[in-house]
Amino acid sequence: MSKDKELEIQLQFLDEALEYLGTLEDALLGLANGRIDTGKINAALRAAHSVKGGAGMMGFHTLSQLAHRLEDSFKVLKMQKASLEIDGDLEGLLLSAVDCLRHVIGCDRHNVSLDPRWLDYHANPIFDQLYERLGDPQAEDATSVLSPEEGQDIIPLFFQTEVEGCLQRLESVLADPEMPCLYEEIAILAQELGGLGEMLQLSAFTRLCESVARHLEAAPEETEAIARQALQAWRRSPGPRFDG
Repeated sequence: MSKDKELEIQLQFLDEALEYLGTLEDALLGLANGRIDTGKINAALRAAHSVKGGAGMMGFHTLSQLAHRLEDSFKVLKMQKASLEIDGDLEGLLLSAVDCLRHVIGCDRHNVSLDPRWLDYHANPIFDQLYERLGDPQAEDATSVLSPEEGQDIIPLFFQTEVEGCLQRLESVLADPEMPCLYEEIAILAQELGGLGEMLQLSAFTRLCESVARHLEAAPEETEAIARQALQAWRRSPGPRFDG
């Protein structure tokens, strides 16, 4: 892959990451003034997870690490909302953490090295304070993390919306005669969906995603065929029923 193409893909991801930050802020604004909106927290969890996974794959390691820490905070908000004291200070810390991600994205976008002092004396203390307030997520299965407040099973809806959106994006790339960035698209998709499978403890779905990634790495010259086969396999695989 040419350096120009690689840079184009990285910039596209960083643009998407900024959009995810909007989802995070939407879930946080006004948090201290009312009860936690489960739907917004679920959306924020998915956004943080996407930033974490995509940044890791693109080599933006600091962004991935900070997004992971923020994702853990949202998990605690989701699972322990009944016992948490949510005040203006906590809301401010969470919004400051999102601002930290925005700063890192800006540095990555302009190829500017992060100042270690900024990390040590600004960013890390914010995340450390969040950890002191919230602690680690409890060791529960991810199904409960993503279940709505009423106790209904959100996984089928989650797949219908999130996974279907990903597959439609892949279909649009395959429909383009030039198939722009197809290799990168299928590689990122396999990683994102594989991470989703792990989070929801859907082992068969996760193995399918890992298989797609292995085949793609072993035979990049067959990217189109692999992408079309993967699309069919994902469509045939109703994740919520894999392990039931």
